[in-house]
Amino acid sequence: MEETELEVHERTYHRFMLGVKWFAIHCAVIAVFFGMWLASAAGFGWALIAAVIVGAVGIWAMRHGLAHSSEGHPTDAPQPRQAHG
Repeated sequence: MEETELEVHERTYHRFMLGVKWFAIHCAVIAVFFGMWLASAAGFGWALIAAVIVGAVGIWAMRHGLAHSSEGHPTDAPQPRQAHG
């Protein structure tokens, strides 16, 4: 069974969005770590703890619904019924 162009596009879009979400989580962890370590009096230890917490929340969110696409899948939509005649 060959995939249609729409199915390939859906899969590619979903994977791209997953990559963007993981990239955003990594950026948040790095920003919190360096922001607290270098731009506050918190120090390395507290910055590391805060970064681990932010990362854990991001991982939890990805495993509990954030990893699913918010877009509906047109191929999963119910098809209109055909009239019997």
